[in-house]
Amino acid sequence: MGSVASSVTAAPPMVLPRLRADSWPSRVRSRMCPHSPEHRGQAYVSVLPHPEGRLKRRLLRTVKGTAVSATVPQHPRSVPAVPRRPRHVRRAGHAGRVLAILALSATALAVPAPAQAQADEQVAVSLGDSFISGEAGRWWGNSTVSAAAGCTRGGTDRAAYRKRLICYYDPQRVYDGTAVHGEGTGRYRSDVAEITGLGQAGLTPVNLACSGAETRHVIDEAFKENTASQAELLAQVAATRQVKVVVLSIGGNDLNLSGMLRRCAAMYMAGDKRSCASTGEGDRFLAALPAVEQQVTLAVQKIRQVMSQASARSAGYRLILQSYPSPVPSSARVRYGEGGGGKATKRTLVGGCPLWDADFDLMHDTLAPAIDAMLRRVATATGAEFLSMLGAVEGHALCEQGTSQAGPLDDAAKLGDTMEWVRYGTAGAKISQGHQQEAMHPNAFGQQALGRCLLALYRNPGTQPCNAGTPRSQT
Repeated sequence: MGSVASSVTAAPPMVLPRLRADSWPSRVRSRMCPHSPEHRGQAYVSVLPHPEGRLKRRLLRTVKGTAVSATVPQHPRSVPAVPRRPRHVRRAGHAGRVLAILALSATALAVPAPAQAQADEQVAVSLGDSFISGEAGRWWGNSTVSAAAGCTRGGTDRAAYRKRLICYYDPQRVYDGTAVHGEGTGRYRSDVAEITGLGQAGLTPVNLACSGAETRHVIDEAFKENTASQAELLAQVAATRQVKVVVLSIGGNDLNLSGMLRRCAAMYMAGDKRSCASTGEGDRFLAALPAVEQQVTLAVQKIRQVMSQASARSAGYRLILQSYPSPVPSSARVRYGEGGGGKATKRTLVGGCPLWDADFDLMHDTLAPAIDAMLRRVATATGAEFLSMLGAVEGHALCEQGTSQAGPLDDAAKLGDTMEWVRYGTAGAKISQGHQQEAMHPNAFGQQALGRCLLALYRNPGTQPCNAGTPRSQT
């Protein structure tokens, strides 16, 4: 979804190295390197001086043509003369070679062209907002150290690298060319985005989602670096490739959920004793659900329309509409005390979760379930499959008891079972760790969990809702 606070200046871009190509097949190497070890021991005729060189070359072709090995005398005069073939035989041989060439040409024509190979490729397409585009996938959990305490920030920053004792942070290592490059940019499609989980089912992931997208950006409006609506981009994919499944995550930005969370956090950090729950923010949010439900329905119908016009190869596609996980636990499971609010509390500086207890409960117990129920209604009305992500990070939510943050000596990538799966709000000393719009989104661990849930639904429709402990799903 959208930003939870203002963005921080992005690190300088870096050109990613190309992946190393596979080695040449042995038959190609043999042509390129005729004296390679696999050719040793085969018949070979030494280069002879002129004028005997012509006789040598004819003998070499004869030996190769008959696959007969021969020992070539050292002196060219001891080589018996090769009889000249009659003219009609030579003509017949020429005609035979022409026929052989034509036969090989016909065989070559039967090989599928690259476009045909692409058309046969089975793909899985993700549409929607930042929860499915992969925003916050840069991070292996959260860290107890500030930006200056270590190059990789406790091993959590997947975009970090060291060069000549200097630390650099290049988000393109994770987001490729979709990270923030200026105001109004940044689709944030990460290399661990949920849709990549379907690679285990033999599908090629195609990520068309975009951070900050609303339903209108799926239906008919271009957004950020996208030059067309996501529905139009889907049509382009379906015209050339076999779409097996389309997965949609949308509605959170229509409800301005990130804006509400910013206001809730601002009240806590200001020491304002009021909460979003007490000021009616929750009620206004719930009142907006019916209008957003209609918009999500239109987005699903637009996808149906696009796919109905796609080529026959995509006729059997599946459409999955998913909901959102609650990024925070209920107040009873927050591991930092509420205190009196402010910027110096542990909830703010250490946990990165500056919310009053009432707002933890509002998000976890009221708003997230209400969004889940609304999206379930849309799926039922439109005949789409429904994937409930409500409990996808349960037990690993931001500031939840039983979870931890990585220390300066930890290898965070190996701590997924105990880490938080949601990116914290970068407040205080941690403000330079990436972009604040990544806050409250599933990090790399969380996105991998969402991917497992999606894979479970794809392989076994009709199972139970997604759960962080045993990732599952539901139609």
